[in-house]
Amino acid sequence: MLKRTKVAATLGPSASRPGELMQLVRAGADAFLLDLSQDDGSVWQERHEAVREVEGIAQQPITLLVDVPSAEGSAGGEVSITPNLVNWIADHEIDYVLISVSQGSHTVSEVRKVLAEAGSAAAVMARLDHASNYRDIDSIIQAADGVVVTGTGLSELETWSIPVMQKMVARQCQIGAKPCLVGRGILSNMLQSKEPSNGEVFDIANVVFDHADAILLGAETAVGSFPTQAVEVVSKTVIATESLMEITDRPIKVGFGQPPNTAALAYSIRHILKMQEIAAVGVYSHSSMTARLIAKNWIDCPVLGLSDLATTVRQMGVYHGVVSRQMKAPSTTAEMLTTTTSIAKTLGLVVPGDRMIVVSELPLRSTDNANAFVIETIT
Repeated sequence: MLKRTKVAATLGPSASRPGELMQLVRAGADAFLLDLSQDDGSVWQERHEAVREVEGIAQQPITLLVDVPSAEGSAGGEVSITPNLVNWIADHEIDYVLISVSQGSHTVSEVRKVLAEAGSAAAVMARLDHASNYRDIDSIIQAADGVVVTGTGLSELETWSIPVMQKMVARQCQIGAKPCLVGRGILSNMLQSKEPSNGEVFDIANVVFDHADAILLGAETAVGSFPTQAVEVVSKTVIATESLMEITDRPIKVGFGQPPNTAALAYSIRHILKMQEIAAVGVYSHSSMTARLIAKNWIDCPVLGLSDLATTVRQMGVYHGVVSRQMKAPSTTAEMLTTTTSIAKTLGLVVPGDRMIVVSELPLRSTDNANAFVIETIT
């Protein structure tokens, strides 16, 4: 069964060399996190090269996130990231920058501006490290390209509200069509043990039930004694949970200024799947918006996200249920359909006789929202 909830593993002394990272990919890791508050540029460079080497060996896109420390700016106490970090990010293939948002959506806007000025195409994810973030969650989700629920932020809340807040954030991310990652030391028992506790396994399942997009492992893979086993536990628990999970019939009304036409198309695809047997949905676009909106409807089949842009392909790597691949930009609609179904067959998402929905932006190479789809029978 295809694992839909993604797994991100933090790099560190326990997992940083290509062979170690390949083991994590085989165990189910979809993305890696590089903590730029640790070590120095030479270590970051080695780990970045290791991730991209493994990406080539595995022949699948691997999402690379970087966690950056915040520094007080000189004007009005604004929070920013240092110029050295910005330049390093801009010089490397980084897909997401994780930043603590002490000033809410303002921090996100500031960091996005600084990265863009440096020439970085990295998306910005907000780490919810402060209790105040939960009061400002809607504006943060609207401003950011995703959020990360952290143990630091949850620990500042009243104890009995912690599980409710995690579920609320995941729900609001569905409405806002933004990825929600949960990274709060879920498998702390596996820092020194090959086996998780029963409570930790239940916790993983709850993240899946909450409709989060990905589980982020921190110390468990960075410095733990059993990084590969930790990824395996998360992957197997996710698959077991998803195999029994009932997809709710209540649709999510996408908000926060998401394109209404694309949202309506994604919603209509959900209902087509209730009326017809569809093996997969393929999406070709320059942006990741359409794949993200379809994924947020939690449709009951894999989504193949395709783009000619490597950055777009990698950013889709943390979207729930999306298998992303890079393809050459098609020159005609017929070429786009043929290539999409061919890639789907190669990946084992469809077999001859299956039906597949193929979505695209028209005209091709447009930056507009998706506005057309066809149902193809695989030959």
